[in-house]
Order: sequence, then C-alpha cells, then structure tokens
Amino acid sequence: MAVTTFAAIDVGSHETSLRIYEISKKIGIHELDYVHHSARLGYETYSTKHISYHSIDKLCTILNGFKDKMKEYQITDYMIAATSALREADNNLIVLDQVRQRTGFKIKILSNSEQRYLCYKSIALTENAFHKLIQKGALLVDVGGGSMQLSLFDKSSLVTTQNILLGSLRIQEILQNMKNQTDNYQNLVYEYISNDLHTFSELYLKKYKIKNIIAVGNQLRIFVKYLSVHNFGHIQPTDSKGKKKDSVSRQEYEEFYQSISSQHPEELARELDTSLEQASLLLPTAMIYHNIFEETGAEQMWLSGITLCEGMAADFAEKKEKFVPDHNFVEDIVHAARSLAMRYECSSEHCESVEQAALKIFDALKRQQNMTKHDRLLLQIAVILHNCGSYINLNDVGENSYKIVMSTELIGISHKERMIVASVVRYLQEYFPEFQEIQDVFDREDYVKIAKLNAILRLADAMDRSHKQKFKHLTTALRNRQLVITGDTLYDITLEQGIFELHSSFFEEVYGIKPVLKQKKTF
Repeated sequence: MAVTTFAAIDVGSHETSLRIYEISKKIGIHELDYVHHSARLGYETYSTKHISYHSIDKLCTILNGFKDKMKEYQITDYMIAATSALREADNNLIVLDQVRQRTGFKIKILSNSEQRYLCYKSIALTENAFHKLIQKGALLVDVGGGSMQLSLFDKSSLVTTQNILLGSLRIQEILQNMKNQTDNYQNLVYEYISNDLHTFSELYLKKYKIKNIIAVGNQLRIFVKYLSVHNFGHIQPTDSKGKKKDSVSRQEYEEFYQSISSQHPEELARELDTSLEQASLLLPTAMIYHNIFEETGAEQMWLSGITLCEGMAADFAEKKEKFVPDHNFVEDIVHAARSLAMRYECSSEHCESVEQAALKIFDALKRQQNMTKHDRLLLQIAVILHNCGSYINLNDVGENSYKIVMSTELIGISHKERMIVASVVRYLQEYFPEFQEIQDVFDREDYVKIAKLNAILRLADAMDRSHKQKFKHLTTALRNRQLVITGDTLYDITLEQGIFELHSSFFEEVYGIKPVLKQKKTF
C-alpha cells in the first residue's frame, strides 16, 4: 500500500499552523501531527494594511521551526498557503520574498475563491452528513479572521456564494477604539454585523428554506471546547452508540450564546486554557452564527471542524489520485454560473444553444490544440455568462458582462481565471485587443488562451444570432485545416451564416483552421 506523507501550512490571520498527514487510498487522509503558533499578521493588515518587519521576522522563525518538524517526518510533498492577512497587505510581495530568502519556502497567496474551494473539498471528503445536508436548503458558513463566506446549497448543488468582510479579527480591530465609548460592546458588535447579513438574506435566501447551517473555520475548535466544558446539548464526547456528535440545535446554540455573552475574555481564556487573544475572538464569531440563526430560521448547526489545512491535503490527495470525491465540484461551479445568469435574466434557451455549439467546437479541437478540461470549464462559464450584461444596457453588452463577472466570485476558479473568463465575454464583437493593450494584466500564454476561447464563443454565438435555436443535432469534423460544423435545420440561416463568416477570419487567425458552417435539411 503506497502511503504518502504530506504537510500543509496555513499562514492565517491569527495563527500560523502546520498539519502533517498520512495519505493513502486505503486509509484516506489521517492527521499525524499538529503544531501552531500565534502570529498577529491579521491585526496589522486589518488596521494598517501593512505587515511590520517584526511580524515578518516572527513568521520566518515559525516557518523555520516547521521546516525542522517536516524534516523529522522526511516530508517532500507540502503546500504553504496564505489568505486575507497577506492577500490584503500592501507589502505582501516583500513578505513573500523575505520568507523565500530566509526559509526557502514559497508561500501561495490564495484568492478568496480558491481558499473556499479547498475547504469545500475537505468537507465533502470527511465522513459526515454533508451530502445529505445539502439535498435541502443548507447554508455553509466559513468564518475566518478577515472575512466570512456564505454559500447556499440546495438540491445537492451550489446555488450562490458571497464573501463578506466580517471576520472575527477584523470586527475586533475595527471596533477596538469604540469599545471604551460604550457600555454595551455586545450591541455594538451586533449592529456592525447585522446589516450585511440581513442584506445577504434578503437578496439570496428568500426563495429557500434553510434547514441546516454547516459551520467551518478555525474558531470552531474553541467553540466545541467551550460546549464540551459546559455540557451543552449534543456536544458530548459520544452518543448512545459511541459515535462522536457534531451538531447543535437552535435552542442549544442559544444556550451557548447567552452563556458566552455574559463572560469576559479573561475568564474565557482561563476556563478554556487558551490565549486572551483567541478567547476575545470567540464573542464576534458566536454573534455571527447567532445572527445567521435569526436570519435563516435554521433548525440545527453542524460543526465540521474543517480547516484550510485539510483542504490542502484533500486537494493534494485528489491530484495524486488517492481518492475520487463523491461530490462533483465542477458541477457546482457550472450550477453557480447558471444561477448568476438567471439573476441577470439571461435567455436560458439561447445560452443552452450557444453552450452546446461551443463545447462541440472545443471538443473537436482540444487534442490538436492541447487544450485541457479546465480550459473547457472556463469556456463553459464564459458561454453561460456571455449575455448577462444586456440586463444593464443593450448597447454595451460585452463591457457590462465583463464588469458583472469581475464583480462576482466564482468558487473553484482563481482570480486570474475569473479575469480570463471576463475578458472572453468582453470582446465578443469584432474588436479584439492586441497583446500590448493588456500585457500589464496578462502574460502571453493567458492572452493566447483568451483569444482561443473567445474565437470559439464568437462562432457559437453567431450560430444562434437570431435567438431562435435554429440548429439541431450539431456535428463537427476536423479535416484538411477545416472545421466543418453541420446542423439540421429547415430555417433560413442567412443571418447566422453571415455573422458566422464575419467571425470566421478571427477564428482562422487564432487556430490556423478555417471554420465552415453547413446546413443539413432533414424532412
């Protein structure tokens, strides 16, 4: 049995942690060791946008200690990731360079969507009720130090996801100076967080009945410890069958919330044998979940205990083919894009027609052009969202579609990939920029990828220019530097043929292949 040892390092807002895992097809992912140290990166970033030399020095010291620990396990496979504390720092490039010079480690700063996607993977991997919970309305709530992610699942699919800058550490830093000016700090925190959560609820949750909250995030470890100490509800070591319990009802959470609200951070720190800093973050986190219970009317909250490190391990295991996840995350990405298209009232019939044509063309070219499954996914997202800008203004659809995509988080693709998708839909008409016009944003490889996907989208969109879905049973044949696309139709396709030919020269320029549209009349 092939066993791989893997290390995951999370450079977080409040602490930097190392988790070492044993991974194999037989045992799955098993944690061997866990080490963590406080590092106040988030305190500095959220208040000053800058990480000091002292904090950089401390981070390097911690990472060198982790390096020694990894040598004990003879680890060669590892990943080091940072989130909002480094992502938002104005000197993050300097921090990365200092770390590389002094430790040899290369830290990957995750975009928010990449960070949340890794957590989703680890949740779906663990032995829990995730798959059952998301069959009916479920809200996955990931509260971190800098922000929180709210992801709505229904009928086993991701409907929408939103990031809100309400993290426990950020809330504490922003409200710190006001704390001494009020007799009711709890009410101050509540007022600060309630509007954003209510707005999210009004915009996205009205059509859904939320039965379950799925809670993730580093703060949950302290949550469970507090609940265990006080013997609240289901958070006992085991149930009657000896199985570990992992959920609380709304009433049980209310007991927990009222109890924790009446205690000072110093008292909490002593009781839980944790640092004062960690204990002080418990109230803002507890209040966020309390507010979500109020907004959703959910019946219970499942405490996952999942961290970003588990996500890194799950991602590594999947790439090394140590396991195949039960949940289809690619379908989640596509479903979320479709939900966004519906929000902007895109024609589902037109989008489906263009999607069918675009993917047929892609599949005909992919082997010759060395295009990947992920390229296909980016094209599919672009097709689904290519017309969303018409909701704002019919005279500048491409530019408006670009702005909508850039303003919307798409879990599962990086920020760079979102920019690629946005650019593919931006240049849907005759104009396509030269590399010099966008080289400050994209490298040459990205530029060629955008051109290739855009060229396919142009042809596919042209084939339904009338929005009447005239073609049925499309087939493609690639031969002699020609791509012949044939569709069954009895309609007059003069408009489609004309627009197709208008865009065919750009396609031929990009691929070196001439596209030909043929009509097959089947009576």
